[in-house]
Formats: sequence, C-alpha cells, structure tokens
Amino acid sequence: MIVPDLLRARAAETPTTVALRAGDEEALTYGAWDARSNAAARGLVAAGVRPGDRVALAFGNEQWADYAVCYLAVHKAGAAAVPLGSRFAGAELERVVAHAGAGLVVTDAGELEAGQPTDALQAEVGADDLAEILYTSGTTGLPKGVACSHRSIMAHDLPADAATVAGPVSFLHAFPIGTQAGQETLRVPLRMGGRVAVTLASFDPDRVGALVARHRITRLQLVPAMAHLLVASGAWRDHDVSSVRRVILSSAPAAPALFARLAAAFPLATIWNAYALTEAGAARTMMQWDPARPTAVGRPVGQTEVRIVEGEIWLRRRGTPPRWYYDDPEATARTFAGAWVRTGDLGHIDGDGYLHLTDRSKDLIITGGSNVSPVEVENALFEHPAVVDAAVVGVPHPVLGEDVAAAVVVRSPTAARELQDLVRAALAEHKVPHRVLLVDGLPRNPSGKVVKAEVRAMFAAADAGPGFAPPRDRAEAAVVSVWEAVLDRPGIGVHDDFFALGGHSLAAAQIAARLRDALGVEVAVAAVFESPTPAELARALRR
Repeated sequence: MIVPDLLRARAAETPTTVALRAGDEEALTYGAWDARSNAAARGLVAAGVRPGDRVALAFGNEQWADYAVCYLAVHKAGAAAVPLGSRFAGAELERVVAHAGAGLVVTDAGELEAGQPTDALQAEVGADDLAEILYTSGTTGLPKGVACSHRSIMAHDLPADAATVAGPVSFLHAFPIGTQAGQETLRVPLRMGGRVAVTLASFDPDRVGALVARHRITRLQLVPAMAHLLVASGAWRDHDVSSVRRVILSSAPAAPALFARLAAAFPLATIWNAYALTEAGAARTMMQWDPARPTAVGRPVGQTEVRIVEGEIWLRRRGTPPRWYYDDPEATARTFAGAWVRTGDLGHIDGDGYLHLTDRSKDLIITGGSNVSPVEVENALFEHPAVVDAAVVGVPHPVLGEDVAAAVVVRSPTAARELQDLVRAALAEHKVPHRVLLVDGLPRNPSGKVVKAEVRAMFAAADAGPGFAPPRDRAEAAVVSVWEAVLDRPGIGVHDDFFALGGHSLAAAQIAARLRDALGVEVAVAAVFESPTPAELARALRR
C-alpha cells in the first residue's frame, strides 16, 4: 500500500468531507483531492515525468492545498517527491534541485491540472521504491537529502490513547512544507479519516486564536517558538479556545515553564511533548507533560526502540526499512547503523523508561525548530572580500531556543548589515545571523580550531554592554513601551539590542504593527531588524 491508496479509499468512503483547509481559504475535500491529483498526475506524465524520476515541489506555505494535490500526483505518476516549500532560495535551491536530480520543479498545480482528465491514474510503484527526499541541513555545511521509501513513509504508530478524544478531530499547524512534521500532518487525515488539517502560511497568535474558535480546533501542533509566542501574546484570552483538547510540541527542546504556561492557557487540554527526527522516520517518543520529569521527552511509541550509546541517543522502529542520505554514502555511514539512527543528541533513559534529552549535538544550531549549519553560514560570510575570519555559533534565545550569531574579523571597515545581507542573498532567512560581532581575532586551540565556547562567551560579554539609558523623547518612549510589552521584558533601555533581548521575526511584526497604531506612521518590519535598538529605531521613525 502507498499513500495514494489511502486517498482513494477516503475519497470513495467520504468524498465530500473536508480533509485539508488552508486557513480560511481553500478547503480540499477527499474527493476533490483525489480527482485533482489524478489530473495533475496526468499533467506530470504529459510533461515527460516517468516512474523513478524526482520532481521538486517548491510551494509557499500559503499553497498547502495545491501542494497536497501535487504531492499525491507525483506518487500517482510513479515518481519521487522532493518537497522543498520556500525554505530554499536562489543558489541554494539550485544546488538542492541538482543534487536530487529533479528534472522538473513544480510551483503551480493549476498548470499541471489544466485540460487533464480526472479519472484514476496510478503508475506501478513498489513498496521499497523511493517515495520522497526531505532536505535538512546537517553539520557538514550542505543540505542533506533524507531518502524515504514508500514502506518507510507508510509506517506509523498511534499513541496508546489516540482514540481518547471523542467526536470530530481537527488539528491546526504552521509547519513548513517539506519538513518531516509537515509531511506527517499532511498524511494524518489520509491515515485516520474524518480529520481536518487546518494549515497556517505563517504563525500569528491572534490568527491561531481566531481559527481555533471558528473551526473548533481540537488539536494544536506547535514548535516551542510558536508556543512561547502564543502564550505570551494572550491571544488565547481573546478567543474561544475551549475546543482544544490536546497541544503537542515537537521539533525542538522546550523549557518546563512553557508547558506550565500552555496548561494555564488551555486548561481543558492535555499538553504533550514529542521527540523525533527526519532521519528516524516513524520512530519517536511521546509523553503527556509531567512536571516531575522536566527534561523527559517521552517513552517509545509503538514499535520504536531507543538506546543510549556512549551518551548518544539512538533510535529505530522495528520492522521499518531504514532511511538514508540520498547520493551521500559517507554521510549515510556516519549517521545510520543498520536500522539504527545515531541522533547526535545526548540523553539518558530513567528507570521508568522515559527518555531525557540533556544536550544538543555539538555545533548544530536549532533555531525555532529549524536546523542551521554553522559551516554553511560561515562559508557564506567568507564570500565577502573584507572577511578574514568568521565563526558562527548558537546563542541562547528565550523564544527560538537559539539564535544565529557570527563573530567576524574584517580587514577593512564593514557594516554588520552588509554581512547579513550577503548571507540573506545566499541562504534562507532563518540562517541569517541576527547577531554580528566584529572582533580583532577569534580564539583558537593549539591545533588551530576555533574554540566556539569562547566565541559564545564573547557574545555574553557584549550583552553586558553599556548601562541602562532611559528614553529621551516621545519616539524613544513609544518604542521602549512597545518593546517591553511584546518582548515581556520590563526596564528596556534605549541602547539595548533587540536580538539580545530575545527578539525574533514574529515579534518584529508585532512591534511594527503596534508602532503604526501608536504613532500613526508606516513602520516596516525590516526597520526593526535594520535599527535594532530603541534609539536607532526612534531615529528611523523620525525620518
């Protein structure tokens, strides 16, 4: 059985039932999903796609319904999907498409469907044939493609209490297209039937609250960065969120305090934590939040097995063929040991069988649930002719978990913004260093390697910076007031740095909107990034 078999069965049983809704916009029923994907599959065949080919799907998160159609169409045409979403751009997108050997990049479902019949089409596909390649950045500096067979993506285990939520189930998420979490949520309605996946193009707390109330959402699936923003916003007070019965966090470690705040915001819901990674597929641990086990990420679900090897967490799911890194046997040998996946994370298993995550892998930065390779960012910085040396590290961030920071040695005067724009032109936005520190030299050990612990200490020292300076005029006072409210940080001075205070792109959008209301002037979100202190932002607003 493959994924299109699930869709055909749902379409035959309940053709008019909504399976997926892109916010308040397009609703996709099981019947329409099946018919449209048949037409799109015929469009792929007409474009020359043959079984075994790879097809790249580069859809924005506002196009979830069209993406769902094309993803199933690729499988019906017998090809393998390469879901990229909008996480890759420019030269990086070109490298990924070339690595996958994708002969076609699809960005518009309508073009494939146009003029094509909607009757059933299914090319011959074997359970062990390649089904999809999910690209995720690793520690080597280049995105790695996690290759999955049809048998692998069909493997799934439900938690023991999966049936405890009575009545219709609708779940809301804002996972990016092309991530493991996004792929799994796409397949939930097909596996379980009667489920409605409500997707968000981007995360906004008030929008979440409104959609929960309007569609009576029963389950929220969030990464910790989203959950932090949601509870801090108070949006759950402004909307009827009483329908929520479960909140699930995944993709990144979460602070114990966050679980307590979620429990207060959603008193009728149970709060869950999950631990998984793309390479391990269906293998995962889950648990309902337990304050007595603050570092626990759950016990194995279904056929999952966990073991600790020299402090490192290894995962596998019994009976499931292992995944592998596409066209990268050396990386595959480093990460996969037979059916076991070496996660690179450190942890331990307690006497009751709960897995505890104690640290992340050595240098990989995890910001808002997304992986960032320091080497990849350093290589982009070195493209600047003035850069002599560079080190990229993760620094603590109260919402994102970690933020990307770069210590850079330059041979001639260079603005931090210029370096950020250079990285932004080459890589995705979440990989751009929000903190850039221009230094005279980098700490290195006797063998010449950068001592990154000391680099992080350099940022900590920079954060101690100048002392508190109060607002000096109406513009500075307005900026400080808005920053304190959005960042939940009283006592902000006019020289304090936005990113050092825990700022991020979602907070910047809120700040821009509130300043527009307070001052009656147009404020671009980019202005918050370009003027990262209240004094600088107030100066920009005066202009």
